[in-house]
Amino acid sequence: MVQVKRIVGSVLLASGLVASGVYAWVLIPVSVDRGAPDAAVAQLAASSNALKDAEEGYFEHEGYALHYVSAGKGEAIVFFHGFPSFWYSFARQMEYFGRDYHVIAVDSLGAGKSFAPRDAAPYKLETMGEHIAALLDELKIERAHLVGHDWGSAFAIGLAQRYPERILSVTGMSAPSHNATLHALEVDPKARETSGYVEQFKSANPPVIWALGVPDQIYDGAYRPLVEDGKLTEQEGQLFRNATSDPKRINAHINWYRANLPHPDDVDEEDYWPSREARVTMPALYIWGEDDPIYNEVAITRLLQLSDDAKLITFPNTKHWPHVREAEAVNRAIADHIAEATAKTMDQSSKE
Repeated sequence: MVQVKRIVGSVLLASGLVASGVYAWVLIPVSVDRGAPDAAVAQLAASSNALKDAEEGYFEHEGYALHYVSAGKGEAIVFFHGFPSFWYSFARQMEYFGRDYHVIAVDSLGAGKSFAPRDAAPYKLETMGEHIAALLDELKIERAHLVGHDWGSAFAIGLAQRYPERILSVTGMSAPSHNATLHALEVDPKARETSGYVEQFKSANPPVIWALGVPDQIYDGAYRPLVEDGKLTEQEGQLFRNATSDPKRINAHINWYRANLPHPDDVDEEDYWPSREARVTMPALYIWGEDDPIYNEVAITRLLQLSDDAKLITFPNTKHWPHVREAEAVNRAIADHIAEATAKTMDQSSKE
């Protein structure tokens, strides 16, 4: 009996130490070593002569720093990635447009090498939008073309709605605007059903993410198929694995959901960003994979209703990554869209 008590006591002590260690680990902020070069920047520079000058930078606003990569000269195109990813998801677009444009790919708050605060408040879309507006000021960019994928698409379209005077054109891929998404959650049972995973995301924490092997699930679900199909090289696949392997950073990136997507039963007017009726007034291009599981017709219809000058393109036999799986065709579509938008802007300016 004494031996059993000792064993139980040892187990309880060990459990307590482990729990204390896990708690302490969770409380340690995610670190960002600004002095360490981003291996993905070297990969990008090696892929194209036009990107030999690719460089990374940090821009701090209200205590939080965003990491970004830029190259080229000319009109600015700013790229916003989705979840779970980082700036390099737009490598093919950076390569294509870096010859003729000033291209900037941003690591969103929580992702890549940007800061990753634990608190959800800094991830409010309005707050992050102010950060991007300040970044454009810092880079002396008066007006820019925006391109986004997944959460980056919702963010880019929202920025176009919120700051129309700063945006020449917007391209959104694989996700509608935030106000169109919330509209669908309010009125469409299918949207509610397909968004069920969001509540599971929001309840996650770093130990659970680690215990469930979420980093491996991310790679196997999103990036391994792209590598196996030859859309990414093995080296690029490893970059994505490294960028999405930290449970605490994954948890921080989930704050995009916590801060901006309430339960469908709890959506109210204050949740809409920039507002329920905010419109896209500049030329807009919306791109979807025909087989994308998160496509929602109600949300897309609402987005088109809120857009003054929009074009919708769908790619057959394509799921959630059209800009990687169909990079050449997507690049041409974006190039035509941007050229048309620039021509319209010049024509409008000449009439004023």
